[in-house]
Amino acid sequence: MNNLEHLRHDLVGMVEELRATLLDIGDQDMPQTNVVSNARDRLRYISALTEQSAGQTLNAAEAIADRLRAQKARAAELVGKTRSPEIRAFLASLQAEHTLSSADASEIIQAQAFQDLVGQVINKLMALVQKMEDSLVHLLVEDEPDPGLLAGPVVAPAAVVSQDEVDDLFG
Repeated sequence: MNNLEHLRHDLVGMVEELRATLLDIGDQDMPQTNVVSNARDRLRYISALTEQSAGQTLNAAEAIADRLRAQKARAAELVGKTRSPEIRAFLASLQAEHTLSSADASEIIQAQAFQDLVGQVINKLMALVQKMEDSLVHLLVEDEPDPGLLAGPVVAPAAVVSQDEVDDLFG
């Protein structure tokens, strides 16, 4: 097998593997020419949804944290205004719960930093897939024989005959 046949075999293998993976994740009846574009579009879609979800989570967690801070401050004010030991104990426990809940909200906010890393990785993968697609197209187009040439198939490279040898045979 020569280098060109190896290259074609490898390319076919890569495309088939990509098609199988896309089939596993739910893509049916996709034309062969759309395999790489489809993978890139899926990555772009996942990136957009992940970013949207992270934004919603951050906004909600920040709103919760703001409300908890305001409630904790109000509970601290009310502790000094009441003489009831039961209400003072409740307000003190409410402040402690707000502290724990605020810590949980902060943890959610910090965990969303992971989305930024995921987004960066997905964007790098999209660039890689685009580069691969461009390279494959370039290879395939560059590999196309010139339509103006009339070249017959060479079965065995050692059997190539020059024009002089043909002329000697018929001469």
